[in-house]
Amino acid sequence: MKTQLEKGKPKLLKFLREKLNNYGIQLNIIVNETVEKKFAYTPQEKYDKLKEKNPLIEKLKNTFGLDV
Repeated sequence: MKTQLEKGKPKLLKFLREKLNNYGIQLNIIVNETVEKKFAYTPQEKYDKLKEKNPLIEKLKNTFGLDV
């Protein structure tokens, strides 16, 4: 996405400078490279996600003989 923004940067800056009548505007692009949020899709992934939030889920599962 950064490369796409870099390609459109001159047009964007020209537009902003003209509309705002401010030719000193600059555009700095900073990318935050954190890991994207992983979504749980399968029942096992959903169970593991819940177990991370509340370890007592495991006890509940074992007490009632439930399976995933």
